[in-house]
Amino acid sequence: MKPYTGNIKFFEANIFHGRYGKKKHFFKNRTNAILIDLKTKTQKKILKYPSLFSLEKFNLLTWSASKHGNQSKFSTSHDLYHFIKNLCINRSKDKEKIHKIKLLTFPKVLNFGFNPLSVYFCYNNKGLLIHSIFEVRNTFGDMHHYVLRNINLKNISQKTSKKLFVSPFYPKKGNYKLFANYVQDMIMISVEYSLNNQKVFLANMKLREIKFNNLNILKAFLKCSIYPGKIWINIHLQAFILWFKRVNLYKIPSSEKVKHSFGIKVSKD
Repeated sequence: MKPYTGNIKFFEANIFHGRYGKKKHFFKNRTNAILIDLKTKTQKKILKYPSLFSLEKFNLLTWSASKHGNQSKFSTSHDLYHFIKNLCINRSKDKEKIHKIKLLTFPKVLNFGFNPLSVYFCYNNKGLLIHSIFEVRNTFGDMHHYVLRNINLKNISQKTSKKLFVSPFYPKKGNYKLFANYVQDMIMISVEYSLNNQKVFLANMKLREIKFNNLNILKAFLKCSIYPGKIWINIHLQAFILWFKRVNLYKIPSSEKVKHSFGIKVSKD
């Protein structure tokens, strides 16, 4: 029986961040991400990942379910699957049931890592994307889930109210326009932030699947598309540049008690 690695896929990611307004700021970044099938029937299949990747233990690349969802240190991928499923059906009158959930996220490198954004893709039993969830985390230790339901139509974005204080350079108000889609070996993600009906920030990520093997993991490490703490370091480096440009700072508010919210408007792109 051949080893099976299909429940985790490996991606190259190109990221763009843009700040608009009086003090513009733009930067690009390259990194790598993984896509994890949180509930795969593997009883008759042998799971064998590249030796440089591990689940729940130290390696060059690692992933742990306990860093997502309700962030319980005892959480497994099965627990995370049900946590996300319950978020989708909360207050929902949808008759379509979730059959599969895939999580796009950034792995830890030598046990160091930070995930400002992870995205869950939820599918029905026909393989159609019906819900997606944006799991947003800030550097202050807080997390919020933006749940987009009933998106089983192509080219659909949803708007949500901003609930989580992410950056000290923006207030905790305004709206996001969120979009995520996974087609064949490509993933597209977009986050557009508006204040007073004016776009002030845009982030998008384009990902392309590559083979999940030791060679590509090593190439990513040697090319510095991944290295310990890269995302966390880049966030603070860009924050220093914005501070140097004398962009106004906002006081960090207290943590929100409500940890998830829902899309409030559906519109075609």
